Amino acid sequence: MQPSYGPAQERLAAFLGEWRGDGTVFANPWGPAGNSKGHWSFRFDPLRLNLIHDFHEQREGGFAFDGHGVLTVDPDAGDYLWFWFDTHGYPPLQPARGGWTGSVLGLEKHTPRGVGRTTFSIDGESLTYRVATRLTGAADFAPIVEGVYLRQR
Repeated sequence: MQPSYGPAQERLAAFLGEWRGDGTVFANPWGPAGNSKGHWSFRFDPLRLNLIHDFHEQREGGFAFDGHGVLTVDPDAGDYLWFWFDTHGYPPLQPARGGWTGSVLGLEKHTPRGVGRTTFSIDGESLTYRVATRLTGAADFAPIVEGVYLRQR
């Protein structure tokens, strides 16, 4: 049986297109703090089953960060899965997993380094992106990045 496009993928269609905006990167183990300019690009694969996306962030002082992701739906559990590759070089040993609460897609990923939480919130033509992490041995989550990006027409 071949998977088919359905309501779960339709929720992902809200991301389609190009988004540009400003962000704040908090001091973290992978890079310096600072303000950033970012660009997201989202598109479906030919079967409209997987949302393919790219991210580029440029910070003051010339520091750049790039990421490439795939958002898809677990056909058995109905969860959203996020496979993310970036310039830090840690391959996704397993995807982040989560779901929608209203207009917020929340995803959580467990790795040997700790737990990462990512949220994408879409409000009309605005996309808010937040990442927090709880490193192994830490008691609480700490913010890594947050940004607001506007849909480009």
